[in-house]
Amino acid sequence: MNFRISGSLILFTVFLYTSSIQAEPPSQPAQKSQEITNSIGMKLVLIPAGEFMMGGQESAENLVKAFPEYKRNPDYFKDEYPPHRVRISKSFYMGKHEVTIGDFKHFVEDTGYKTEPEKDGEGGWGYDPHTGQCDGRFAHFNWRNTGFLQTDDHPVVNITWNDAVAFCQWLSRKEGKTYRLPTEAQWEYACLAQSSMRYHYGNSPDELVKAANVLDAKGRTTFPHVQELTFHPGTEMKFTIPVGSMKSNQFGLYDMHGNVWEWCADWYGADYYSNSPVDDPAGPDSGKRRVRRGGGWNSFPLWARASFRNWNKPQSRCVNLGFRVAGESLDSKQ
Repeated sequence: MNFRISGSLILFTVFLYTSSIQAEPPSQPAQKSQEITNSIGMKLVLIPAGEFMMGGQESAENLVKAFPEYKRNPDYFKDEYPPHRVRISKSFYMGKHEVTIGDFKHFVEDTGYKTEPEKDGEGGWGYDPHTGQCDGRFAHFNWRNTGFLQTDDHPVVNITWNDAVAFCQWLSRKEGKTYRLPTEAQWEYACLAQSSMRYHYGNSPDELVKAANVLDAKGRTTFPHVQELTFHPGTEMKFTIPVGSMKSNQFGLYDMHGNVWEWCADWYGADYYSNSPVDDPAGPDSGKRRVRRGGGWNSFPLWARASFRNWNKPQSRCVNLGFRVAGESLDSKQ
C-alpha cells in the first residue's frame, strides 16, 4: 500500500485537540446553486469562476502547535506552501456527490468494464471480520466487495485513477459532453466555497465530525498503520456512509471533507506551488503519482483540511479511495 499517512485508516472513535488559531469569520449567506441532472441521475452543481488563495493559509509552525497529538514537524506540510493566488477563469460543473456504487454500476453494465483490481488479479483492500483488521491487496476485495455493508448510494471505492478516468470517458461519450476528474485547483476552490479557513465552515477540527464522515481524535496520541490495528468485537464500525448524509458546503457540494478520498486529474508535484501559474493550474506535465484530496471516513481532521495534499500511484486502490466528476460546457447555455 502506498500511503503517505500512517494513521489514515483507523476505525475507532477519538477526538482532536481544539485549535487555537484566529477567530473564524462570520458565516457567509448560502448561495443558490444551479444544478443539472444527467441521464444516469447524477446531479452536478455549477461552480462560478473566481479567484482564491490556494494552499496553506496559516504557517506550518502554527499547524504543529494547533495539532500537537499528531507529532508532525513543519516540513511535513511543506507541499502546501507557498500560498498563492489562483484564478479559475471559467465556471465548471462539479458532482454534487462522490460517484456512487449505483453510478458505477451503470458504467459496468453498459460496457462490461473490469476495474484494475479485478483485471490484475491483485484485488483491493477490505475489512476481514475474522481477523478484525483492514488489509489488502486480496483478490476477493474490489468495488463490489469491501467486507462491509454498502448500498447503491454509498461512494464507490477500490477504484484506481485509471478506473476513474475510464468512467469519465464513458460518461462523456454517453452524454455527448465533457466529463473528467477535477484539477487539484478546481477541487480546492470548490471545497472551500469562498471560505479561507481549514474547512469550508471554519477552523475548528472539533466541529468536523458534525459536518463530515471522519474520525474524532480526542485522546489519541499515536496513529498506527491500518494493518497494525485490530477492531475488537463490539467496536463501533464507521465506514463509508451514503453520499449526501452530512451538511453541504456553500456551493451545495457534499462530502468534500471525509467519506472517501477523491482522485484529481493532476500529477503530484511537491514543489509545484512555487511555480504554479495563476490561471487554471493543472499540475506538472508528468509524474509518478496522482493527487487525491479531501480525506476519508478513516481520516483525522488534520488530513481532511481543504489545503492538505495527498497522492498515490495511479494503480492504487483502497477502501477509502473514490472520486467525483467535473465537467466543462455541460450546459449548452454556458
